[in-house]
Amino acid sequence: MKTKLFLASLFAISVQQTVLAQTDANGYTTVNMTMGGAYANRVFFDLSANSTVSQVGDNWDIAFYRNNAMDKGVRINDAKTVTVYQASGIPSEFDSVNPSQLSTWGAPLYNPDQTTRLQDGAFDTATKATAGPWNYGWGTYNVGTHVVNGEVTFVLDYGSNNYIKFFITSFASGYTFKYAIWNGTSWGATQTKTIANGTDDAYFNYFSFTTGEKVPNLEPAKANWDIMFTRYYTDYVYPGGSMMYKMSGVLQSPTISVAKIQPETQETPSATLPATTAFSSNISAIGHSWKPTSGVYTDVVYYIKQGSDYYRLYFISNGGTNNGNMYFKYKNITSTLGITEVSKKASFGIYPNPTTADKKVTVLFDVKEKDNNKGNVEVYDLTGKRVYNAELSNQAGFYKQDLNLSHLASGNYLVKITYGGKTETKKLIVK
Repeated sequence: MKTKLFLASLFAISVQQTVLAQTDANGYTTVNMTMGGAYANRVFFDLSANSTVSQVGDNWDIAFYRNNAMDKGVRINDAKTVTVYQASGIPSEFDSVNPSQLSTWGAPLYNPDQTTRLQDGAFDTATKATAGPWNYGWGTYNVGTHVVNGEVTFVLDYGSNNYIKFFITSFASGYTFKYAIWNGTSWGATQTKTIANGTDDAYFNYFSFTTGEKVPNLEPAKANWDIMFTRYYTDYVYPGGSMMYKMSGVLQSPTISVAKIQPETQETPSATLPATTAFSSNISAIGHSWKPTSGVYTDVVYYIKQGSDYYRLYFISNGGTNNGNMYFKYKNITSTLGITEVSKKASFGIYPNPTTADKKVTVLFDVKEKDNNKGNVEVYDLTGKRVYNAELSNQAGFYKQDLNLSHLASGNYLVKITYGGKTETKKLIVK
């Protein structure tokens, strides 16, 4: 490829830092996160450690998912100015593909942002000439050999008559692929590469056409980041239509779920957890929905569930492409929800405590491992008399169960929660 397409030297540079805590009167930490001018960097943020890892955003081209032995996922780097086309769904046509055919290739392919799978990529959306079961988009899984065999030739258009044709040959415990670079009038020699899944604790392996090699160390360990500030394409809707548009914003780790609440007062010491159904594992649940054309929405709040912890987060500043600043505040609200580990199988919490005037209480129930016996919640007055009893459904995951204690007089009570052969008692104040 022509030299002007790429920078002369592109190396994987990661800068990790613990964010200096600036805590406000409501207990929220301010994070002055920046992607840099023109959104040049990709930034990972870890909620529990309050730390960031910042990297150059455009020093790779292809990301190969490697977290699962046989799960697909090949993504293009949206931080680059590149358009992906499916040039052919017939393997034998790799050699005959030519940029002069561009008008026949149809609509460009994009990494999907409306998905719960971080690994879903543009190349997985391809259409093969022979459709059928075990479809990986770019290829087909062979149940006999346990190998995905490629069938689709792609052309990557970098602009200014710069093209790369790309074909994923196979995938088993890693990816084998081939590519050739357009020199302005013809294709250069075809290069074949194999990238094994490897043993590093990351979701993807990254490849650069600039160096012709794997780019190492482009992610923190999976447990060390929750949200990623990056560039991504979305179907942007405007009056009269829509178009694929490159945005800057947040994509989330598969380890968290997010509930967006609007309108809600941002600056408040208290928090009310949204309904279970409000939480989403969509990778763009935060996305760019916190910012209008300029500035930020001042009535948008995000609740984030990470394991047995819950966070409340909202944005306070948007610097735009000039500096890439995306300042936000967040707080671990787990303790305010009264969440306690009852056993290795579940976590529980009760809120609000004290109750509000309607005397309704919510039990948070986060089941990590099912038990044969269903749990239950009991309420006792200070004489030891049981004044309320309810069963907790035996289901996996996180949910809420509302308790109506309107029949109780104001005063102090004890709430006993039982699950997995363990019990936990909490004090409850009924107003």
